[in-house]
Amino acid sequence: MENLSIFELKTQIVKALANPLRLAVCEYLMEIDEPKCVNHIAKHFKQNQSTISKHLSILQKEGIVAVVKEANFVRYYIKNRIALKCFIDAVNELLEYRLQQHSDALKSLRM
Repeated sequence: MENLSIFELKTQIVKALANPLRLAVCEYLMEIDEPKCVNHIAKHFKQNQSTISKHLSILQKEGIVAVVKEANFVRYYIKNRIALKCFIDAVNELLEYRLQQHSDALKSLRM
């Protein structure tokens, strides 16, 4: 069996993505396909800069986002777009399956 510390490290990455705002920020950065500064992201989500900075710091610590510095600006981008897209696609597929189960349960109640 694999060393449990490997699973703990994997869990930290999943936990970073398990927050609704952090996941939304990741999906947003995937959609726009260009690095964005904290202020731009904060404005998009109608959040204050410190909240977004805290979440970006967590995502950066886990290697999900990275930064590019341009003059006085720090811009954030998705570090491994392919891996994150696979993760998001997998979650979306699981969600579709779960919603279908709920839909089937509702239909059986109506019968």
